[in-house]
Amino acid sequence: MKEGIESCRLKMGEQLPEMYLVKEIGVSRTPIREAMRVLEQEGYIKIISNKGAFVSEISVNDIKEIYEIRKLLEPFAALSAANGIPEGDIVAMEREWKALDRIFRKKGEVDVARLASFDLKLHLAIANSASNKRIGAIISSYHVQIKRFQRLSVQSLDDTQNSIDQHLRIIECLKRRNPEELRRCLYEHIVNSESYIMKDYFLKTPADDAS
Repeated sequence: MKEGIESCRLKMGEQLPEMYLVKEIGVSRTPIREAMRVLEQEGYIKIISNKGAFVSEISVNDIKEIYEIRKLLEPFAALSAANGIPEGDIVAMEREWKALDRIFRKKGEVDVARLASFDLKLHLAIANSASNKRIGAIISSYHVQIKRFQRLSVQSLDDTQNSIDQHLRIIECLKRRNPEELRRCLYEHIVNSESYIMKDYFLKTPADDAS
């Protein structure tokens, strides 16, 4: 169910009938109900009494508020995290992103789930290395919502290559261990990410979709 929501195969506001899920997934009602409780806690679905479960909706205002928080918290975390992330973690993340870059340049496509996983890993590595240990939990909670838009955003080739390039620049900043440089780089990346999402989902006209 989570994969269906993140890939936008299950649309925002769509109802999730319990018996349909039992048949579609091939399990009994008990694990379906347990899964729904977890998904509700993670913000993927909304359960309404006497009506059922629905895929959570995210509005323009939700995105603006999430990115306002991101632009405040993540660059702030970067200032104290620049010298705290282990060198081995930086090397491993650089290897992953460079491999993804090579694949995309060769094939013109990328495993979106893999890109989303690497993205979350990098952002949480910075947040969890900050001196304020509560920042990581906050950042993790809103990345759940952002992932749903990210899956569609990378369908644009320009956005995908830009995303890869930006993450590689963040890693270069990490390697130089310069707190202010990392703060600026991360802030610019978050601003660009917000721009992609707003352009791809909330600023499209019917003519754009038709084309």
